[in-house]
Amino acid sequence: MILDLVLIAAGMFLLIKGADYLIEGSVGFSRKIGVSELFTGLTLVAFGTSAPELFVSISAALNGSSGIALGNVVGSNITNISLILGLSLIVKKTTIPRSTLLYETPFVILISSTLLFMLLDGNNSLTKYDGLILLTYLIIFIAYMYNMAKNDKHIQEQLFEELNETKVSDMSWNKILFLVLLGIVMLAIGGEITVRGASHFAKILGLTETLIGVTIIAVGTSLPELVTSIIAAKKGTNDILIGNLIGSNAFNILVVLGITASIHPIVPDRNITFDAIYMVGVVLLTEIFLIRKREAGFWKGIILFLTYVIYVIINIRLG
Repeated sequence: MILDLVLIAAGMFLLIKGADYLIEGSVGFSRKIGVSELFTGLTLVAFGTSAPELFVSISAALNGSSGIALGNVVGSNITNISLILGLSLIVKKTTIPRSTLLYETPFVILISSTLLFMLLDGNNSLTKYDGLILLTYLIIFIAYMYNMAKNDKHIQEQLFEELNETKVSDMSWNKILFLVLLGIVMLAIGGEITVRGASHFAKILGLTETLIGVTIIAVGTSLPELVTSIIAAKKGTNDILIGNLIGSNAFNILVVLGITASIHPIVPDRNITFDAIYMVGVVLLTEIFLIRKREAGFWKGIILFLTYVIYVIINIRLG
């Protein structure tokens, strides 16, 4: 048991550091070629912080631990909105970008609902066909993000002026390539170690792999989002805070489950319909909270945080 805990801790460390290196390299790459930071935050950074979920889920599916793969994504998405956004709002009052409430959040609600219907229609499992549908949604999402960034030149220039930075990165191509490759390798190894340790640990405690996936591993693989969001909240960079969380939730469903299900059908070891319903409910609650008044602070953060506490308690009781 102690060895399993050591493996999980080591795996989480590699996942966090790997994601950090991948994000740093990705941002350097985006600045090198002149892509806007807004676009980078909603795509490359969001994908970077979702990379732990991707490697954990693919590794879990290939090792026959589908419960961890699906539970990890659903649990991470709930963690991102209820726990991480909740804590960020507790740390500092935040104004939510209007476009996020009108376009990005409704899109996440749409794909979250699509995932729920796939689970209901597929007897709580995802097929390769479902994976291809999710990847099709991904193309639509990337196209939207690109067009939004392309038409948002004024905000882009304002951001660079406020940060007193240039659009050209002083990071060398060798360093960019090194950071990206190092991050990917660390994520791959970390994902493998985490899945092996968590699977064995779950069997020792008599817990289902899905329960471990929606709780321990979900929080662990969401640590990059947690750190990024809290720092963004303290600095008042609302676009990075919200964009990272909304973008990560979209990538978790579309990239992580899309790729994983396309490679190998996902069949969890316990019914995860409740978790998927809860995931949709949390995003809907957030949209309702913010659609009329875009400012959110301490008390809304507390409510979101409590939704996560309730979710964990219910899962422990369900086993």
